[in-house]
Amino acid sequence: MEGDEAKIRFFVNGKPFFIEPGRKVSGLLNSAHGIEMPCGGRQACGKCMVYAKGGFAEPSETEKAMLGKERLEQGIRLACFLEAVPEGSIHALRHMKDSCETICLKTSGLAGKEPGGPADGEQREAPRRLYRRLGAAVDIGTTTIAVSLHRDGAPAGTMGEWNPQSVLGADVISRIEASLEGQAEKLAELVRNAISRLLQSLAECAGEQAEEIETVVITGNTAMLYFLMGKNPECLSRAPFEADELFGIWTTGEELGLCCKTAKVYLPRCISAFVGADITTAILGTGIRGTDPGSMMVDVGTNGEIVLFWKDRLICCATAAGPAFEGAGLSCGMRGVSGAIDHVKWENGSWKLHVIGGGTPAGICGSGVIDGVAGLLESGLLDETGYLEEDVSFDGNVGLSAQDIRQVQLAKSAIRAGMETLLLLTGVGSAELGQLYVAGGFGSYMSVENAERIGLFPKIDRQRIRICGNAALAGAERILHDRDFEKEASELAKRAETVNLGGNAAFQDFYMEQMMFEE
Repeated sequence: MEGDEAKIRFFVNGKPFFIEPGRKVSGLLNSAHGIEMPCGGRQACGKCMVYAKGGFAEPSETEKAMLGKERLEQGIRLACFLEAVPEGSIHALRHMKDSCETICLKTSGLAGKEPGGPADGEQREAPRRLYRRLGAAVDIGTTTIAVSLHRDGAPAGTMGEWNPQSVLGADVISRIEASLEGQAEKLAELVRNAISRLLQSLAECAGEQAEEIETVVITGNTAMLYFLMGKNPECLSRAPFEADELFGIWTTGEELGLCCKTAKVYLPRCISAFVGADITTAILGTGIRGTDPGSMMVDVGTNGEIVLFWKDRLICCATAAGPAFEGAGLSCGMRGVSGAIDHVKWENGSWKLHVIGGGTPAGICGSGVIDGVAGLLESGLLDETGYLEEDVSFDGNVGLSAQDIRQVQLAKSAIRAGMETLLLLTGVGSAELGQLYVAGGFGSYMSVENAERIGLFPKIDRQRIRICGNAALAGAERILHDRDFEKEASELAKRAETVNLGGNAAFQDFYMEQMMFEE
């Protein structure tokens, strides 16, 4: 190809692009994936964070100020500041249309070999896709639904929205009760319509017809898949909490009432009643299964699911955290979209804020909540018991109330107690872990330092904490792109041991202990 000698070959999710040296990485993201950056790539919003390796230029003072020392030390950069260089690589974590998208990009010289994803150390030859031309992956979260469209082996876009089932209850238990009270058909209709809307919007943006989608992989926790299928969830509502369906099955778009009626639809296998297919696919998405020494993964969401790989054991649990870390259920909580405070810092006696898209804040999202609580502890306005004398405003009417602090305490205590329980049961010290993988949408922008400050994570070297974004969706995409992962997912789910935290004395002790903030 004439002129290629002066170009760099980029791989975007396995698809090569020949581009000129020095081209802005953010421009490639936009053109390749249609990602909507709040500031349009004008180096103003600080949302295009990527893990970067290679010969990129040192960060400017502006980029340093926007990212902060902690993120820079983790290898995080802003795509709108980076110019493409030979032998460089980036792994980007982005929000797109209110959902989390995991995008893997690699750059290499012309002699380079097409790389795999950053979390996958294996080299797989000639993967066999589950679709010929159009496929889709779906993650049904308790709070949000994320969908990605794929064309000819390459991503064609990602979108998401609030899970509309929230009108029948913010958490899994409330929705199970609603289903048992005669709302099963309504729950199924709400989620099916949401998936169809997202598929149609994605297809339209890509110049395609949603009806032509051939294969869809749908992951989610066990209850979400029950609701999707219209199954009776009574077995999930009472002891011994043993699911009568763990999925790992194929159905069709027509049977589910989706817009892509002729599509084959695969529901990956769940691990147990409250550790679902989303954790099975998240294990694939993070690559944690191949780590040595042992590692832990935590999905920080409405349901906090935790996985520990140690020697020959794969052990997991689930704990009800509530939606506080996803910006829901709080006095000023909102999603991580334009107008949300996503970062807060107590500095020289006043609050320093960052608002997505700039301007006057309309609310605060999960990453901002963690920063805000850490800042309140730093300022002395909040003590280690969680006592807040009066509601605090960060800007105008946007801030945190005493009730909000209580919700954060409950959420962080549930997640931390689950992590500590698994470590205790296996006799592993947190310092022995090779990696701590943090999955979940809001975790992409969370300050690890502030998460540690409020006590969300056990004591572990900060350099060993890896933020993974929506790993559940990434794992579903792996199954979509390589049918060998379908078998691997089922084997992982069958192998996993589930710890029931209900009535577990150690968990209860940890739960009460972790309600406190560390001094």
